[in-house]
Amino acid sequence: MASDKFTITAPPGTDIWRKPPSTNSFNAPTHPLLPSGPVPLRTFQRARLTFSGPWTTQYDQAGLLLHLTKPNASASEQQAQQQDRWLKTGIEFYLHRPYLSTVATQSYADWSVTPPAASTPNNATGPVTIEARRETDALGTSLWVYQLVLGADGEEAERWPLRECTWWFAEEGEWNVDVRAMAARPAEKGSVVGAEGLVVEFEGAEVEVK
Repeated sequence: MASDKFTITAPPGTDIWRKPPSTNSFNAPTHPLLPSGPVPLRTFQRARLTFSGPWTTQYDQAGLLLHLTKPNASASEQQAQQQDRWLKTGIEFYLHRPYLSTVATQSYADWSVTPPAASTPNNATGPVTIEARRETDALGTSLWVYQLVLGADGEEAERWPLRECTWWFAEEGEWNVDVRAMAARPAEKGSVVGAEGLVVEFEGAEVEVK
């Protein structure tokens, strides 16, 4: 399934982040990419999203959010009690430049950053395409995250690996997954450079489930 263009505006003080001893933030604005809501994780195959934004302030971020919850309790209760799991991947503005960023959270957040591919439009201020997909090899099944560089025809021209999350499908029969676009501006209002809200444009969302 694919969706049309849409915009998310993230006000200051928004984030998705979990760090000991007590930080558990989950107040970033999101946009659902599954019309029917969460689906069993065992059905998830891949999700792809293209987005662009005016990254100006430390930790400005946007991209794809995969949120795991148990089907027998509310998602908000599980999140508050740190019983959920999630992965966000996209762009994050760090040390004065946009990086490809992936955060995988089983108990606490584990963050990795890498520069975007050299062929990324306008050094990642132009459209960036991210894909998270199920992949199986001789050792098992993982969630792999990639940056995709699209050609002039909109087709995939390059695929750059960003992260392998080995635990994502380990107990897949026990979890549902919700797939969303997200944007966040963790900085407080007085620290924002430029306009108060971070306005991110999204397009080309694709989610495949079986």
